[in-house]
Amino acid sequence: MIGKGNSAQGFDRFGLQFKLTRAVKWLLIIHGLVWIAELFIGHMGGKAGEEFLVNNLSISFDRCLFEGQIWQLFSYMWLHDPYGISHILWNMLILWMFGSPLEGFWGARRFVKFYLLTGLMAGLSILLVALVFPDQRVIPTMGASGALYALLVAFGFNFPNNLIYLFGIFPIKGKHLVMIFVGLGVAQSVTLGGTNVSIAAHFGGMFAGFLLVTGAWRPAKVFGWIRLLVMRRRYKKLKKNLRVVDSDKEPPGGWVN
Repeated sequence: MIGKGNSAQGFDRFGLQFKLTRAVKWLLIIHGLVWIAELFIGHMGGKAGEEFLVNNLSISFDRCLFEGQIWQLFSYMWLHDPYGISHILWNMLILWMFGSPLEGFWGARRFVKFYLLTGLMAGLSILLVALVFPDQRVIPTMGASGALYALLVAFGFNFPNNLIYLFGIFPIKGKHLVMIFVGLGVAQSVTLGGTNVSIAAHFGGMFAGFLLVTGAWRPAKVFGWIRLLVMRRRYKKLKKNLRVVDSDKEPPGGWVN
């Protein structure tokens, strides 16, 4: 159930989107089929199959840039841990819960464009961090977390005050629910020490989502914010110097400007 605030299409009283939007449904299907393919390649192919997935489709600095495997910037986001189900279930839950309302709000084309672009930007963040920290250059990364954390940020900006009833009982605003999910992801990254979870992908995805949702990637937008901030500070300064006088009576000493 959604309380007062921005409209969020498709939520029910449990705060979930049971009626999947079209693009989200197909993204779930594609992610699921890729994961099943990983099971066959990783398990039936043995060590050779596992090395194929890690070396060719997940993203790492050395192979992507030094060996020319540029496609890793796109392919990494479709892979998930083939040796456990928690990775893909967690990611698909976020896609299901937060992607469908955004698709309903934006439309399928804009939603898919946002999803793919933020995934690409998160991949670039992984490479950038590896450039700064050379010990990260050979570590492969896979998963859609970068794009999904961008969806969380977008949801928080578009539906900040919508009330979502978790489990049909606990009311929570959209922005606070997003903070919880983001906090859980960050805590997971920190507690795992970065060995199994890419902090670069998470924060890179969140930053990418912020840039695209707010339009901060446009210089004119940023200059507009700076101009507005300067004007507000000037207004506050002028306001402190103003004095209110009675228009019917001239104050002692004459009028004050």
